[in-house]
Amino acid sequence: MSLIIPEIYSGLVREKFLGRVKVMNLATNVGILKNTIVGSTVTFPKWKTLTDANVVTKGVQSPIDSLDQDSSQATIKMIDKIVRVFDIDDITMLGNAIQEAAAQQAIIFARKLDNDLIAEAQTTALKTATAGANAITANELNTALQNFGDDSDTDDIAGIIVNSLLDSSFYSMSEFVDGNKTYNSANGNGIVRNGMIGSFRGIPVFHSDKGTYDSTNNECTSLIIKKNALGFMEKTGIDIVEEREEKLHCSDIVGAYTYAVKLLDDAGVVLLKKTIA
Repeated sequence: MSLIIPEIYSGLVREKFLGRVKVMNLATNVGILKNTIVGSTVTFPKWKTLTDANVVTKGVQSPIDSLDQDSSQATIKMIDKIVRVFDIDDITMLGNAIQEAAAQQAIIFARKLDNDLIAEAQTTALKTATAGANAITANELNTALQNFGDDSDTDDIAGIIVNSLLDSSFYSMSEFVDGNKTYNSANGNGIVRNGMIGSFRGIPVFHSDKGTYDSTNNECTSLIIKKNALGFMEKTGIDIVEEREEKLHCSDIVGAYTYAVKLLDDAGVVLLKKTIA
């Protein structure tokens, strides 16, 4: 007796998964993994920047730039979570065991992907030191944004990721809560919805505790991520297989998720923390 229809269950996990990811929403899906093997590498598109415009000289051919790519490879990873559901529990327990299994698998997959995306983002060379280990100020955020120079339009920035320990810093920040400031839209700031605590200078601020705390130095790590700076590839869905154990009257629901992550723009992410290596 099967407990699930894998195609329907997979869609259920995917739906709940998308409701749990945070950093994935700030990253770019750059393609589907095809004909690949877990543990092998995949090349991400990472275009080199063209040189500046050339002043035209009569009778002289201008230099020609080729549109080349840097080598940008990432390792393909598979994660899984196996849940055993007993037939009697699915029938008699308060609540739906299948729904609960799908929800928890989705949360686990979402947290792992976000954690890996944050770890990849932290490989950036752009860094700004903060004075406090578990606090952040508006001036420090402004200094970090200066790493982008004049290429720091609000609409070009996907978001700011902080550890939840820094929430109180934002709630105490006039630049975050004072709606009278011309650059601040404070309507709803401090009300957490889908991990978003509000906006700073029009940039969405999200809190995530996955990979944003340095337990060695006991300090928070924050990230400012530009659009298209962080990328991921995945297979076309979360794989679900039900393995029956008839002698035990139960099903093992095997969920697997295959993906790869990569920093696509070396100048597209800024890291903020007290200890800068």
